[in-house]
Amino acid sequence: MRRLVTIDLAGADLAMFEAYEAKVLPLLEKYGARLEMRVRSVDGQCETHLLFFPDAQSVEGYRSDPNRVAVLTEWERSGAKSSIVEVERVGF
Repeated sequence: MRRLVTIDLAGADLAMFEAYEAKVLPLLEKYGARLEMRVRSVDGQCETHLLFFPDAQSVEGYRSDPNRVAVLTEWERSGAKSSIVEVERVGF
């Protein structure tokens, strides 16, 4: 299963956001998940991640991981905002 994460960076402290990402993205591997794509708009206002998780339990495990939960205040302080949707491949 895949999740598309769209992150609004318009009002974010990029250094703080990137420090947070450096702490939480490596946790994906612990749950058999991976970051398939990470792109940022040329103007730096938006970033998109395509994440793969083997199942719903791995999604919940990642979201509730104690190390991730411990740094959620860093996410909040960064000013970044996100939306997450489940997606699937189409075509080709």
